Amino acid sequence: MRRNHITACLPKGLCHLRGRLCTFKRRMALAAILFSIGTARMAGQERLDTTKVYNLGEVVVEENARQKALRSTMPIQTLDAERLLRTGAVQLSDAAKMFSGVTVKDYGGIGGLKTISIRSLGAAHTAVAYDGIPVTDAQTGQTDLGKLSIGNVERVSLTGGQGDDIFQAARLFASAGVLHVQTRAPSFQGKDVNLTASMKAGSFGFANPNLHVENRWNDRIATSATADYTHIHGAYPYLLHNGNATERRHRRNSDVQSGRAEANLYVRLSEGQEASAKLYYYQSQRGLPTNILYNDYAGQRLWDRNVFAQGRYENRISSRWSILAQAKYNRAYNRYYDPSALNMAREENNHYRQDEYYLSATVLCRPTAHWSVSLATDAFADHLEADLDGFAVPTRYTLLNALAAKYVRPRFTATASLLSTLTHETVRHGQAAPGRQRLSPAASLSVQPFAGQNLRIRLFYKDIFRLPTFNDLYYGQTGTRTLRPEKAWQLDGGITWDIPAGRLPLSLTLSADAFYNRVTDKIVAMPGKNLFVWSMMNIGRVDIKGVETSFQAGIDIAPRIAFSVAANYTWQRALDKTDRHALPYRATFNHQIPYTPRHSGSAAATLETLWVSATYTLIASGLRYCNQYNSSEYLMEGYAEHSLSLWREFRIRACRLRLQAEALNVGNRQYEIVKNYPMPGRQFRACVTLKY
Repeated sequence: MRRNHITACLPKGLCHLRGRLCTFKRRMALAAILFSIGTARMAGQERLDTTKVYNLGEVVVEENARQKALRSTMPIQTLDAERLLRTGAVQLSDAAKMFSGVTVKDYGGIGGLKTISIRSLGAAHTAVAYDGIPVTDAQTGQTDLGKLSIGNVERVSLTGGQGDDIFQAARLFASAGVLHVQTRAPSFQGKDVNLTASMKAGSFGFANPNLHVENRWNDRIATSATADYTHIHGAYPYLLHNGNATERRHRRNSDVQSGRAEANLYVRLSEGQEASAKLYYYQSQRGLPTNILYNDYAGQRLWDRNVFAQGRYENRISSRWSILAQAKYNRAYNRYYDPSALNMAREENNHYRQDEYYLSATVLCRPTAHWSVSLATDAFADHLEADLDGFAVPTRYTLLNALAAKYVRPRFTATASLLSTLTHETVRHGQAAPGRQRLSPAASLSVQPFAGQNLRIRLFYKDIFRLPTFNDLYYGQTGTRTLRPEKAWQLDGGITWDIPAGRLPLSLTLSADAFYNRVTDKIVAMPGKNLFVWSMMNIGRVDIKGVETSFQAGIDIAPRIAFSVAANYTWQRALDKTDRHALPYRATFNHQIPYTPRHSGSAAATLETLWVSATYTLIASGLRYCNQYNSSEYLMEGYAEHSLSLWREFRIRACRLRLQAEALNVGNRQYEIVKNYPMPGRQFRACVTLKY
């Protein structure tokens, strides 16, 4: 009676509105019940008991890569698994070539060494992180990307500086840039087992089978395992130009046989508390293709074995406090064999073994809704042994502490960090290099100047350094114990504008950055009093100025027909500024540093249809020099490599079958990334992938 009386006293319009609200509430309640029933059936395929109260599982909403790149205070470039598959990438180096500002040194095909340098800072300044923990090499200071397959990779991203994520290990603050490799985490849609099997085969004896299995044991525990094998004889043809004479040859000693296996364990201990573990094994035997101009014989061989185990524990204790703990043990073995070592009375047969022990702990505090502060501490020890006469057998102990803060508002983001580095070294023979102490600051910000517009302006500054490698310090007569760290100073200003699909089925993202880097105390090899005995020295300075631009667009032409395109362009001027007066440095003053093109870029266009889909890929590089002295005899021509990929997916009951055909270097262009190490010409590949 009371309720009807109140309703009768309401105006007619309000009564109508109240009735619509009640109807809306009933519909929302019904939708929630249906969603809960569907979720329960998908998760466990169990009959719903309506007499019980069910608790819905935790729902995690993650920011997608596009929004993360837009809001970032530092430039981020990302390739997901689908884009990697479309371009036909086999190794991590294939993916890295698609990023702007990247120089990949490739010593000839799949068998050659591959290293990455960001914005001409050098390979030793670029970290490669595998599921959040760096892949390291204390001996050379650079990671061979040829060792890393992408068969199990979910995402590859390149970050200039260190990114906005302050809840990470201190070691990720300690590089000028980071290439992040995120492997595939298990995802189950109403079943307990996922299976993916693929086979790639192609020119020059290329074969690459891959198997990936995921298992869900219960609501808290899941596992995954991956295994792949790669074989290629690599005897591709090339033309040798020697004066007016041209000779057709085949590449020698470029074969590769490699295998990789990985096992992962994922455990959800409780709400907000997770742990994971990874066991990784890699083994390869390969020939080292030689410089084709000066040495026609190629007999050098390289054996690699690498095994590491790493673990991660994360606990979101409350809305204010989170902790992260990580650990890793890594062992790497290398054998280098040269049956005809020049200028030596006997063959070279050298063995190297590296061991690393790594511990990391990070605490994150969110005192307010907008502020967060983290403190990360990393401790690790690197040890190197070799069977060289009189080798020092060094061990380096390193302690890193990173204090970082982040302030976030809807239209403003700012971060700042201070990294402390402390090292101590010991040797078994001879004198150890001195320990080092240094503080490295960094700061960045991102601003959205106009409300309602996805336009962001960013700026970042970072001061960082890299320690001399074990080879720099202790290798034979060239190592120098007193080397100082090589310092890098970075400044970047950029803008990103994102236009999401709205009334028009078109999305568009534009990005541009201008940067200035300076490297001082650059470590280079220089001849001593005896021209046959070189030594490592701190004598270099390089100034690097550049501009990076990128463009992404996508349009839905019709139902299930879409077109997308992505392109980037880099201009950089990396000049030697060592000394304009003193010999021999004045001869190369203001010259472009080796293997750094002024102009470079890449593009990829994809058309997806109901029948067959296609991707066209372009990788281009301009003129560059292979020597510190920029004369015509050291000039290397630019190149452009065009590739095409066609694929189609079929649904066969509970399975998905994907057929893909690839044509690489369609124009059969012969080019070199490193002087006298020719890259393969035209080649073809086919790939069959089955997912269950």
